[in-house]
Amino acid sequence: MTLGRELAALPDHALASRLAALRWSDFHLDLADHIPPRSWSSLKLHLDPHCEVGLFFLPRGQRIPLHDHPRLRVWMRVLAGRVQVTSYTWQTPPLAHRSVTTLDPDSPVWLVDHARDNLHELLAEDDLAFLDVLRPPYIDGRVCTYYTATPADELWRLRPIP
Repeated sequence: MTLGRELAALPDHALASRLAALRWSDFHLDLADHIPPRSWSSLKLHLDPHCEVGLFFLPRGQRIPLHDHPRLRVWMRVLAGRVQVTSYTWQTPPLAHRSVTTLDPDSPVWLVDHARDNLHELLAEDDLAFLDVLRPPYIDGRVCTYYTATPADELWRLRPIP
């Protein structure tokens, strides 16, 4: 069984502990071979009607812009490098609470769900590799939306980018 299929088969309550045990060396890949010169790239490990598993790569200083994961839960495990995550949780749309954290391979698995941290931007502080497990996957017309964020007193106003 491949790692992608193994992770897809795990129940939600067992996923974080299995992901936490993973190390970059478990993948037997050379990070330099997968870091794009700019932007970001991904390598899909598994896709079925219930789950998607993928590796993502960003070079130092690059971002994945502010986006959401509509009606998805996402488990993120940083395997190499450091990433600054700026996340937003809806209060009363279009207003959201903002938090900023830095994740690295020693950090716990980061969980995005429907109600918390569902919108986020990633900034690679080093060359970066992370694993995402998405439930359900991006199928059946489900797409993410990109946003801009502007301060609004103690909250942030989020506007979809057309």
